[in-house]
Amino acid sequence: MKILIVDDEQTALDSVRRLLRRRGLGQVETCDNGGEAIERIKSNGFDVVLLDYLMPETDGLQVLEATKPFKPDVEFIMVTAMDDVASAVKAIRLGAYDYLVKPVDVERLCLTIEHAFERRGLKAGVAGRASGGRLSDIPPGFEEIVTASPRMLELLSYVAVMARSDVPFLITGESGTGKELLARGVHRSGLNPDGPFVAVNVASIPETLFESHFFGHVRGAFTGADRDYKGYFEQADGGTLFLDEIGEMPLDRQARLLRVLETKEVTRLGETSPIQVDVRIVSATNRDLSKACQEGKFRMDLLYRLQSGQVHLPPLRERREDIPLLAERFLQQIAAKHRKEITAFSSQAMEFLTQRDYPGNIRELTQLVQRGVLMCQSRTVTPQDLGDAPRATPVFERTLCSLKKNYDTHIVYVLTHTKGNRKAAADILGITVRQLQRKIAELKADPDWQDQLHDL
Repeated sequence: MKILIVDDEQTALDSVRRLLRRRGLGQVETCDNGGEAIERIKSNGFDVVLLDYLMPETDGLQVLEATKPFKPDVEFIMVTAMDDVASAVKAIRLGAYDYLVKPVDVERLCLTIEHAFERRGLKAGVAGRASGGRLSDIPPGFEEIVTASPRMLELLSYVAVMARSDVPFLITGESGTGKELLARGVHRSGLNPDGPFVAVNVASIPETLFESHFFGHVRGAFTGADRDYKGYFEQADGGTLFLDEIGEMPLDRQARLLRVLETKEVTRLGETSPIQVDVRIVSATNRDLSKACQEGKFRMDLLYRLQSGQVHLPPLRERREDIPLLAERFLQQIAAKHRKEITAFSSQAMEFLTQRDYPGNIRELTQLVQRGVLMCQSRTVTPQDLGDAPRATPVFERTLCSLKKNYDTHIVYVLTHTKGNRKAAADILGITVRQLQRKIAELKADPDWQDQLHDL
């Protein structure tokens, strides 16, 4: 690859040039001022530009802004002595691939350059000239996220930059889009990746136990407190506290949370002395918090605290190119879990999967693939296994009736499709085989269901 290093300090230029040449990363050129860099980038075929942010007269952002529109395939890596979140965000929005803070770890610098070059090759249709043919645009720390969507890859680049500070981070998006998975990536890419990651569903905490769960208590603080207990903030000290469904938190608890974010102190129930905590807050919600603020259901000052960094995860229907990738991943995992030798989807099954809208997003896709694996009787999942155009089975129509009758109808429907296989039916229904057996006995005693359950 062809690399240009731009820095106004000659010592830095020389040391980085020697390092990259020793690593055999390609042809390396240097430039000591922004004005000259603009001309050289526009007139030469560089693959990657390592660009210092702070330079006299023309700084790194000005160079990026002046050249990226003319050279969209060139990948820029910003390097700076300041850990400035605002500058990092601006650089990413102007098209920078990444943002590194001095002193830069040697391995990280080389790996970032290689990934930037891979990205350039991917966009140009060149199959991985770097790293032995390995292509990956997903930033380190976010490898668990499966995507080929340009929109998602751009989003991950932004999140990877924001993650390298300790600012609170807010993730919004519909249920099932992978907000906790992204939160774990933020933690792994943050300043304390080896610290604890504590995930809390805010909506599940009873109001009477809020202070005890979040701030902790000492033995004897209240009836039933038979031992000391560290609250979520203490448990996450030196790491990340993930607050899922933050939009469901009542107003009075929001005030208590805001106090901790401002003071970085918690006081256990039964004690008077506060405890210092060093915790990064990552929160998530499927609600519109700005609208909730206008309606008086969420505190504006808390929202400002939570959204120093913010990202909105798109629903699965807006990233359809990821459906085959996710479906294949889930197929491998679920088939292995159930010890079934299933290797692929039929072309018709994959078409069926990609045409759905998935109101439940990735979670719904997972459940659909699980159904396909459980129903599949060969090595290839078919549309019938997924529930499309079912084999000769009774038609169950949606009618206005009691919740109990709908529940009974669904159980009989699943039993019919599994041909009476109790284990498969229980897995799909999410209950135990014993619970299903009791329900079958109850239904067989009901004249309305006896005929349909006679052979099952």
